[in-house]
Amino acid sequence: MKNEISFWPSRFASLRDTVPVPTTWGDLVEEIRGGRHLTVTRLYRETCARLAEAEAAGDIASVEELKRRKVSLKTSQAAFVCSVILEGGRSQQHVRGYSDKAMVDIDDLNGKSLDTLVARVKADPHTFLAYVTLSGRGLRVVARVEPAPTDARTFARAWQTVNDYYARLLGVTVDAQCKNATRMSVLCHDPEVCYRPEAEALAVEPEAPARPRASRGRPVRAVSAAPTVRRLVEDDGILYAPGSHNAYICRCLYWMNRFGVSEADAEAWALSEFADYDAAEHSVAATVRSCYAQTAEHATCRLARYARARTSKDKSGGGGSRAPRVSVGQMEDFIGRWCQLRRNLLIHQLEVRLMDGTGEEEPRWQLMTDALENSLWRAMQHEGLDADLFRLRTLLQSDFVPTYHPLRRYLDTLPPWDGTTDYIGRLARMVVCRGTSAAEFDYYFRRWLVGMLAAALDDGVVNHEILVLLGPQGSFKSSFLENLLPPCLRRYYTTKTNSQRLTKDDLFTMTENLLVNFEEIDSMQRPELNQLKAMTTTLYINERPAYGRNKVRLPHVASFCATGNNLQFLTDDTGNRRWLPFEVEHIENPWTTPIDYEGVYAQAKALLDGGFRYWFQGDEVEALNRRNRRFEAPNPARELILAHYRRPSALEKGRYLTASQICARFASMRLSPVQVGRAMKELGFEQKRLRSGYIWIVADRSAEEMNSVLPESLSSGDEIIPTPQTSD
Repeated sequence: MKNEISFWPSRFASLRDTVPVPTTWGDLVEEIRGGRHLTVTRLYRETCARLAEAEAAGDIASVEELKRRKVSLKTSQAAFVCSVILEGGRSQQHVRGYSDKAMVDIDDLNGKSLDTLVARVKADPHTFLAYVTLSGRGLRVVARVEPAPTDARTFARAWQTVNDYYARLLGVTVDAQCKNATRMSVLCHDPEVCYRPEAEALAVEPEAPARPRASRGRPVRAVSAAPTVRRLVEDDGILYAPGSHNAYICRCLYWMNRFGVSEADAEAWALSEFADYDAAEHSVAATVRSCYAQTAEHATCRLARYARARTSKDKSGGGGSRAPRVSVGQMEDFIGRWCQLRRNLLIHQLEVRLMDGTGEEEPRWQLMTDALENSLWRAMQHEGLDADLFRLRTLLQSDFVPTYHPLRRYLDTLPPWDGTTDYIGRLARMVVCRGTSAAEFDYYFRRWLVGMLAAALDDGVVNHEILVLLGPQGSFKSSFLENLLPPCLRRYYTTKTNSQRLTKDDLFTMTENLLVNFEEIDSMQRPELNQLKAMTTTLYINERPAYGRNKVRLPHVASFCATGNNLQFLTDDTGNRRWLPFEVEHIENPWTTPIDYEGVYAQAKALLDGGFRYWFQGDEVEALNRRNRRFEAPNPARELILAHYRRPSALEKGRYLTASQICARFASMRLSPVQVGRAMKELGFEQKRLRSGYIWIVADRSAEEMNSVLPESLSSGDEIIPTPQTSD
């Protein structure tokens, strides 16, 4: 391809842009040096710092959000191409000529080494352009070459010359992806950018004349050369593992070329062997073309000379072709280089963070899936470690994997509570309830919140109370409950939207979340409400997971909360001590109101450690049942008995009635003796035992009394509202 005498670098509006705009080096330098990209550069580096903090804290939700923001910032930045002349696009087919410039990319440098390398690069007379990259941890260098390349093959030699020179100069490893002539360089802010128009050119050695083929027989097949090729590459310390995928593939293809394997055969082999290699910017096919551009090296080595003869040890046992059985220590060593592992004690699952340094994206923690497990096994096979999946899974389920508890880790990082500031009280005051004082809501909310921590931290504790917020739609009920967890723990909040049906999956939900919200609790029927009450007190579940082979016994760690629109939803006439319902009048917007999570959770942990009693007992249970009556659905048995009967006075002789006789009087209501008995006991009627059975002592109300009696009367005085506690 003919090289243009006059070259203009191509500028793109963003990394996604495909329309090249010719520009000058002076304009690019002024754009880097000026303030045009200052804001984005600062924001991108702040995002990188926050991402590192979230990764260290294990805050997966924040990590995902910060990674999306980081990618969005980078892909929206302008960029330029320096090595080729482009027309109509930025792919290889749009190349119209080559410049005398090649690019060097150095990533993942810390502050001290970066400053040293920048000074060394700027002092070198061959440096045409050099600036610190968008991340603040990399260095981008452009250098001149002589003679200028004329096609892809000569550009590959020029690129190798420049990158080898700077690798030796700086003593670092360069990014091989810049070998692509159409590689883009992101523009960012660097007020100390180095620009040397008179830079000296690096001399590119001319190609040596091609040597004759090493053999005149049949061409070597890739499948035959593959075992030897892999061994030669791996003997040099290059493994097919995260962080070295591209280097491994390139080394293999260089050897394929030297052994005389045809380019088409090598490409077919590479596409089959490395199908898992994600090559959005540097495909396997492009790598093959680049490596086979070294035509002078084709068929210069005899495969037979490099093929290692099988030793007697290799041949011993079985078929002799199987690699030696890998030891547990070798497996552990490889896994330590391939990824980081931890077992999440809250969700009882394995989490993995891949050790991949090929790009600028930071590795993130993610759940171990079958696909990741299989990729780990495959990587071990490529390194020659003969570990079957059963042994690998056995190791992953052992104490080799360290454990961590997200809530405990969060609490351990908090500063201690000062013992004075009532952060929980501030949080409770965000909710204003109708018919309930602020002190009463604080009292019950505080106990429920501390109980939530106790249940999550101690397998032998379950939070027996269900916090319920009732009120009109759009009053921030569910939002307030979701925002009770800090952002780093919010992945452990879940919502049950179909509250009319409770399944086995709901049982597992309460073993792997901190907070479960049952929305539309007022639509639940009596059987589901009773089932939910039973779930509240369940200490462990013993069920078989979906696709599991055996039952598992897991602790109940979640606390329950609920929302609804209708006030009267309680249907259990035996008592409702498990419920903490409140009619919401107003809730401050939790998405805009600052919540001091560190203070709230530090105070809750201090109360828990100090022996704060978060459960209810004795008179507190009776008071709770009384306050919940306004939330109970109408009870026909209690209403009819209260309207027609009363307790006899001290000097009054009452009537003796059985529960069945009372049922018969109200036959049209289809009451049961059990319902009548519960209502009579709750209303305080006296019961006596006779030889024929149990009877109730009642007095009939007069017609005047029937018209004046209240439908709901407390059986024992006024309810006493307790004051909130900060410690016991």
